[in-house]
Amino acid sequence: MAKIKSAWEIALERTENIQIDREKLKKDENIKKARLCAGAYLNDEENKGESLVDDLKAINDDDAVKKALKLTALQNLTLASDTVLTDRYERILYLISLCCGSNQNIMELANQIVGFCKQFPEHRKQLVDQLKEQFAPMLSQKAAQLKAQYGQDVPVSLENDPEFLKIANQQLERLQKQYDETLAEAKAQLEAALA
Repeated sequence: MAKIKSAWEIALERTENIQIDREKLKKDENIKKARLCAGAYLNDEENKGESLVDDLKAINDDDAVKKALKLTALQNLTLASDTVLTDRYERILYLISLCCGSNQNIMELANQIVGFCKQFPEHRKQLVDQLKEQFAPMLSQKAAQLKAQYGQDVPVSLENDPEFLKIANQQLERLQKQYDETLAEAKAQLEAALA
């Protein structure tokens, strides 16, 4: 008669050849610590970077620190939805400079990407303003038609006009897609340069 094994015995048999890579665990832990330091630096407007450098030196693993800085910077290089009023992008550039040792070519590419990200809200606003300018005559024509139809002024606005909203949304989505694609390509170039 065959021996019936318990779940515990089966689990032990399956895990007996598993090896723990302590170096990889330590490296992962160091990357996590460095990312937490970099994230805290990005989000704390009072922190001017001196404590970041000290915190990163305390980790004592240059490869893990560089990888963490690279990951954090690339993850935070995103398009702003509104005009940027903080120094967030400058902080991202500082992380990149720490990661690459202020390599001039890499910093030039990073500066171009930051400039690109900063111009996105301006282009969105310009697009909306152009669309409003194009639709203004049609809106006043609609207002005149409604006045003739109802005998009194009927308030109309672009924000409530379905035709304007549809076209504006399509144009804004197209602009967003173009910027997203360009940013993805630029970030891929930056990531390759930081490797």
